[in-house]
Amino acid sequence: MNPLLLLFMFLLTANCEAAWRSTHVQITNNLDPNTTDLTIHCKSADDDLGVHVLHYQEFYGWDFKIKFFGGTQFWCSFQWPNQFHWLDVFIEETFNCRDCKWIISNDGPSLYNKITKVYDHKKWNDQKKRT
Repeated sequence: MNPLLLLFMFLLTANCEAAWRSTHVQITNNLDPNTTDLTIHCKSADDDLGVHVLHYQEFYGWDFKIKFFGGTQFWCSFQWPNQFHWLDVFIEETFNCRDCKWIISNDGPSLYNKITKVYDHKKWNDQKKRT
């Protein structure tokens, strides 16, 4: 059999498997309990998930399937008194999670690491990238 055809079939099969599995993203408000609520607005190139207000320890989450040809990405804005930030909460080529659990605290965002079983602190996106 032609090696190029075999390679094509392998890549097609790998992409099909990834496209059928669901990915879950969850964001929890872990700001100071005395702080006003956290307002989030999440979207992708294809979907606008709307604005959601989270009280302390409340969470918002959604499920989605990976795009067949790759490039799946979701980002959110986060707002509370005197604060406004952006964060990529899922990038297919970067995040190795099917259950991406984020907490948002006064120190910034953290993503749960299934291997170490702790939340790894991350940096906010550059404000200039998304307006």
